[in-house]
Amino acid sequence: MRAVNGRRAQRHPLALRLLHWLLAALLALQVVLGFAAEHAATPALSEALFPLHFRLGVLILCLMLLRLAVRLWLPAPGHVGGTRWGARLRACVHGLLYGLALVLPLSGHVIWVWMGADRTLFAGVQVPALFVPPADETGRAIAWYVHVYGAWALSALVGLHVAAAVSRQLRQGDGFISRRMGFGALPGEAADGGPARRAGAASQVGE
Repeated sequence: MRAVNGRRAQRHPLALRLLHWLLAALLALQVVLGFAAEHAATPALSEALFPLHFRLGVLILCLMLLRLAVRLWLPAPGHVGGTRWGARLRACVHGLLYGLALVLPLSGHVIWVWMGADRTLFAGVQVPALFVPPADETGRAIAWYVHVYGAWALSALVGLHVAAAVSRQLRQGDGFISRRMGFGALPGEAADGGPARRAGAASQVGE
């Protein structure tokens, strides 16, 4: 089974792959929704979009916490090859992506509570306020700056992350993205465990 395990180690667990692509879609939608609400043509449109932005932010926060728990619980493939500084850069980018994806919903919640806006999610379920806004609005201003500039930073990091993955795949020509985060069979492996698995089993029997 050593050959099979080596191939399996190329891919993230299914739960992480599902959460990765779901959060990627939701974060893209959330950034677009936030900027659309901030720069809406009419106040009525802005007032309609901001509650959706808030609710989606709560969902993203919950999914990010779930993803972090799954990432800490399940094994993930390591990077093969490359330089030490490249590995450190990848770790920093991933850490910043995780951090911003958590900080943005939290800062948005602070702004929302400070505005005294409706925190209802669905069927009367409300997000707890967690704090009482003081008369001094310095905290609200800080949260706003963190939220807005954090959204720009997240967008830039996502662009860097995607560019690095695509560049890696084009340079190596080994289907890097599909191997790590795809859902089909791994290259050289049939969907039912085909030739690669049978060859691995045969080599084990031979040993």
